[in-house]
Amino acid sequence: MLAQSTHHLLWLREQDHPAISLPRWQQQVELLSNFYQSQACLILQVVNDSVQIVCARQSQNFHLNGGTGFEDAGLLAVIHNYDGYNLTKSSGADFTSELSQFNQVLSRPIFWPDGELFGCILVCDPLQAKYRERLTPLVETATSLIQGELKHVFLMQQVKMLSVQDEQTCMLNPYGFSLMAPRQLSLSRRFGSHAGIILIEEMMNESPESSKDDEGQRIRMLARIIHDNLRDADVSARVGHRQFIILCFIDNESNLDALVSRLKKQIAKEDPNLKLVTGQSYFTPDIQISLDPMQAKAKENLNMNKLEHQKTTR
Repeated sequence: MLAQSTHHLLWLREQDHPAISLPRWQQQVELLSNFYQSQACLILQVVNDSVQIVCARQSQNFHLNGGTGFEDAGLLAVIHNYDGYNLTKSSGADFTSELSQFNQVLSRPIFWPDGELFGCILVCDPLQAKYRERLTPLVETATSLIQGELKHVFLMQQVKMLSVQDEQTCMLNPYGFSLMAPRQLSLSRRFGSHAGIILIEEMMNESPESSKDDEGQRIRMLARIIHDNLRDADVSARVGHRQFIILCFIDNESNLDALVSRLKKQIAKEDPNLKLVTGQSYFTPDIQISLDPMQAKAKENLNMNKLEHQKTTR
C-alpha cells in the first residue's frame, strides 16, 4: 500500500475540518440566490459518480436539502464539459435527478488545488436576466473563496500524509504501518479473512562497485514490485533501511506461500543478483491476537532464514 491522498474521496459534510467554514459557504449561496433571484442555489460535491449537496438555498421545498445525496449522469457530463469560460447554461431536460424540475440551470465547477474535481455551484431558474452577465464575477468570487478553503484542506492532508510516508519509496513508513495495519486487520476479521505477515529484507551488498544510487534504485524496485503484487486491502510498508513488511489477507496458508514465491520470482527476474531473505507468519481469523505477536513470529522466521542463508554462503 502506497501512502495516498484521499482528500477527493471524503464527503465534506461528514468530517469536521478547521479549514472549512460551511456557514461562510452558506452565506455565498444565499448571496448568489438573492442577486440572481433564483428558485434554488446549491453547492454540490462529487465523489466518484455520486453527488451530495453541501449547502442549499431554496425558495420552496424542491427536496434539495443540505446532505442530500443523488446520482445524475447529465450533471456530471455538464461539469466535465466545462470550457473554462463563464457559466454553463443547461435545461432541466439534461438532468435525471431532482434538478430536472428546473427550466434552466447555471453551473460553475469547483476544483481541488491538484486539479481534481470537487463539485460545482448551481443557480437554478434565475429570474434576473437583465444583469445576468454582470453577476458572473460574483460566482467567480464565491468559487475562489471555496477553492481557497479547499486548498487549506489539501495542504493539511499532504502534511499528514508525509508524516506516514517513506520519502524514498512513497510507501508507508513504520508509523504509517502502525496506524493502517491494525485497522485493516480488524476489518478483515469481521469478514472472516485469514491474514499473513511477510517480511522481506535485502541482504547487505558488500561489492565496492555498489553506489548509493544503485542501492536507491534497488529499494525503489522492491517497493514497486511489492505494490504491484498486492491487493487494495493489503498493507505494505518500508520498516527498515532494507526491510519491508506486508500484511496480506488470504484464503489459506498456501496462498501466503504462493505470494512469497511470486514476489521472489518477480524480483529475481528484474535483478538476478539481488539477495533476499523472507520471513512469514500465518493466522486464522479465530486467533484474536494483536499485530505485534504476528510481526514477532514473522521476525523469528526471518532470523532463522537469515542463519540458513549465511551457512549456505560461507
